[in-house]
Amino acid sequence: MVTDSHPVRREAAVDTLATMIQRHASRTPTQPACVMLGRDGQPVETLTYGDLDRRARSVAAALRRRTTQGDRVLVWQPSGLDFVISFFGCAYAGLVAVPIPYPESLTGGTRFLSRVQSIVKDASPVLALTTPAAAELRSQYDLGGLELATVDQLTRTPAEEWTASDTAASDLAFLQYTSGSTSAPKGAMIAHENVLENFAAVAGAMRVSTDPAIAARFRTVSWLPLFHDMGLAKLLLPMYLGGTAVLMAPTTFIMRPLVWLEAIDRHRAVMCSAPNFAYDLCVTRTTPEQRERLDLSCWEYALNGAEPVRAESLERFRQAFRPAGFRDTAFMPCYGLAEATVYVSGGRRPEDRRLVTVDSDLLEDKGIVREDPGAQRKLVPCGRVPENLTVRIVDPQTCEPCPPDKVGEIWVAGASIAQGYWGQPEATAAKFHWKVPGVAGSFLRTGDLGFFSEGHLIILGRLDDLIIIDGRNHYPSDVELTVTASHPALASNRCAAFRYEVDGESRLGVVAEVARRFRVVPDGPAESRKSGEVTEAELLQAVRQRVAEEHQLGVAAVTLLKPGGLPTTTSGKVQRRHSRQLFLEGALRTW
Repeated sequence: MVTDSHPVRREAAVDTLATMIQRHASRTPTQPACVMLGRDGQPVETLTYGDLDRRARSVAAALRRRTTQGDRVLVWQPSGLDFVISFFGCAYAGLVAVPIPYPESLTGGTRFLSRVQSIVKDASPVLALTTPAAAELRSQYDLGGLELATVDQLTRTPAEEWTASDTAASDLAFLQYTSGSTSAPKGAMIAHENVLENFAAVAGAMRVSTDPAIAARFRTVSWLPLFHDMGLAKLLLPMYLGGTAVLMAPTTFIMRPLVWLEAIDRHRAVMCSAPNFAYDLCVTRTTPEQRERLDLSCWEYALNGAEPVRAESLERFRQAFRPAGFRDTAFMPCYGLAEATVYVSGGRRPEDRRLVTVDSDLLEDKGIVREDPGAQRKLVPCGRVPENLTVRIVDPQTCEPCPPDKVGEIWVAGASIAQGYWGQPEATAAKFHWKVPGVAGSFLRTGDLGFFSEGHLIILGRLDDLIIIDGRNHYPSDVELTVTASHPALASNRCAAFRYEVDGESRLGVVAEVARRFRVVPDGPAESRKSGEVTEAELLQAVRQRVAEEHQLGVAAVTLLKPGGLPTTTSGKVQRRHSRQLFLEGALRTW
């Protein structure tokens, strides 16, 4: 799969998502574009590039009768081939696709309801492409008079009735709604050229050959939700190259992570992505015997785009799956966000370091980076920035570039940056079109803190989440890692740390989930407890002691949550702001 390190250039004739699929359909019509797996990991349906082109033309022809070019259309489908056909049907029709969450249970999807309604109100779509089940239960989702249609209905229109739209590369392809980890979701306006430039950068970072015969062997296996930016990227990247996207439902992975790993082996996947918690889940939910039966030597790029990437999660996975042929060099920590289409950094060279160790006191006291090989603070570099993007570290108050040894806000400019937020000029002005003195281009303010080390971007966390107590800066992800490592009964990656005030004084609050195999019981003699039982006092003492030792911080409040009680986004990110609000209201689901 790998060639040289030169950047991949997209073909001039491919200027939209529709022409991208048409090019592959004309060259390799029988090549599988997508394969959908069932709960057991076996293929249940395959869509070739020829099939996709034909069915997208049918959907587009039907949509053109009901819409006007540039209209927004909801893609309200579970992960599967109907989502793919709906998404590209919009592209063929010159419409703006709006992927939105689809609940696993239509009768119990209330946690999705407010998000769906918020997106519908914001995007003002003219139609929703959905499933027959959702169409029958539309009264449950207050969608007003929005017309609902299914792929089966639309594909009855002959593909020959489709005529190409005059869509330009600069026209919008879709609205990528942000995860809502810090605020209400906003629709990043992604143009066709943004997508194509972004995936050219990703392909270049991975040094993937553009020879059609070689690129056709590029496969991903993904369980990430397709409405999410990273999940959509795992669908579109192989299709950009002419390869194959192998898809499975998110619940399939959550219930049995081994199915994902077996699919990577069976389909000889080259690139797959997951956040920290998923790599941890693969370790805890598989046995050594199951791992030894796997052959993961095909897996060249194991992406992790969590914020930040945790060294402990990577090392646990490496150690556990080395007997299965997983390469020590396969991990590709990366950084991206919806407003930049998805990818900002991640490229690596063989000689690049995997970890950077820094002086923790200087970092917390003054935001100064001083590398110290003997220090305990380990940070994971998130790769190099491609040549079609410009990244600067900027002081968020003065908007001046930071010195090389200073932490600052990450600003990004380039061809894959979104045009702004749909229908929200104030939010657009706050994030987009900023200027850096002495640097050409218009920059996106990411709201993330970081710095560069030997050309690698290193992420520390969200600017809005920074905990400032007694004049020292504490990154919540560091505190959360310390908390979950303080006792085996606390679930990995299931914690939120935040600052709150009492009588004008800043305090540190922590909410943490108890691991599923443990149960919190009343105080009593240790000898009277059964296996897996732990007291609240024992956990609180462990948390407070470890945080004091590691961060010289006192924890004012620790709230223990039942499994699943931590507020997260649909992509699994911790909602710290929402956790803080529920904590203050006393509304968390506690033991």
